[in-house]
Amino acid sequence: MKWIKRWCFLLALSLLVLPVRAQAAVYEGLDVSVWQGEIDFSQVKAAGKEMVYIRAGYGLSEDSRFRENAEGARRAGMKVGFYFFVTATNQTQARAQAVYFSELIREYPYDCRPAVDFEQYGTLSKGELNGIALAFAETLEERTGKTPAFYTNASSAAEIWEPALTRYPLWIADYGPKEPTSLGYWTQWVGFQYEDNGRVPGIAGAVDLDRFTEGMLLEQGAEMPFLDVRPQDWYAKGVTELFERGLLQGITPDRFGPDRPAQRAAVVTMLYRLAGEPPGSGPTGFSDVPLDAWYGKAVRWAGGIGIARGAAPGEFLPARGVSRQALAVFLYRYGEYSGRDVEKRDNLQGYADRSQVAPWAEEAVQWAVAEGILRGTGRETLAPQATADRAQMAVMVQRFLEK
Repeated sequence: MKWIKRWCFLLALSLLVLPVRAQAAVYEGLDVSVWQGEIDFSQVKAAGKEMVYIRAGYGLSEDSRFRENAEGARRAGMKVGFYFFVTATNQTQARAQAVYFSELIREYPYDCRPAVDFEQYGTLSKGELNGIALAFAETLEERTGKTPAFYTNASSAAEIWEPALTRYPLWIADYGPKEPTSLGYWTQWVGFQYEDNGRVPGIAGAVDLDRFTEGMLLEQGAEMPFLDVRPQDWYAKGVTELFERGLLQGITPDRFGPDRPAQRAAVVTMLYRLAGEPPGSGPTGFSDVPLDAWYGKAVRWAGGIGIARGAAPGEFLPARGVSRQALAVFLYRYGEYSGRDVEKRDNLQGYADRSQVAPWAEEAVQWAVAEGILRGTGRETLAPQATADRAQMAVMVQRFLEK
């Protein structure tokens, strides 16, 4: 791949948001294609490279050295992943190319997430690009049963890709700096391509060099430890995805506490991390929020841009449980802040308790219901004023992120 150079402390009984933008790199690696010619992977491995991403194909064509590279890297004992260069110009083509990729790698063992390499933009609009990227990634995930990684560069992460793509772990290219200069809406990277003109024994010419974390592995070293989250639980997907992304921990090392109330401070802190921890100055604006509290900077940021508003005159009430309608409001305001389309509305006619929605939350609740982020607690009940528990919070945030 070649580019022009250019989401702490444990919150007791609530959600912990980890203050990270990048995980520690644990694997030195590289990515290769037909352009590297014949490769001696035993030399590559002896030079300290543990992980390799191999291009499987592009468009509807197979990389002519895909099979040779896959077999050579496996024989050398390297951890292997495959990536695919997307050339689609519409969502139909994107789905067809994802199916093709899944078929190419079906008979080859791989240790790492399949990766989506979408860097051919042409004259496509931002909306079209995001639609194509999501169509490819979603189809690939359906076909392989594995959550793929998404490859892009720092400039495109900042300028093109929207929050819905952040459910796919980030492999980012940025040549020169020690850490990527931008992650866009992502809060951390699992792959960092830091050099596009590297030299490695066993390869005659230039090659891309990367650092990868355990987040690239399909079988990660740290499995979700929560004994109170079973695969069949309705909230398991939300908890799992947020945990894997480093956004969520339990009330104890092995308990998630799905029935415990979610707190206002936790919601705001999560959104602050999602925004990339924007800098700020001055007091928090609330008498009950000292700046040195673990959530202080998050509340200052959220209050400054209108995401957080007082629950009482001059107070934020950080430890108060967040109601279902208030959680919808927080997500709605963050959506506005981040430039998302928040125009969809549901008239709530299907819910007998729709009159319980507060006037200040009506617009946000209509949006959240229309988007499928907020769903009923029964066939005809929305329970807007009920306190959201940690399970509901995890699921609503996960739904918001994948929109």
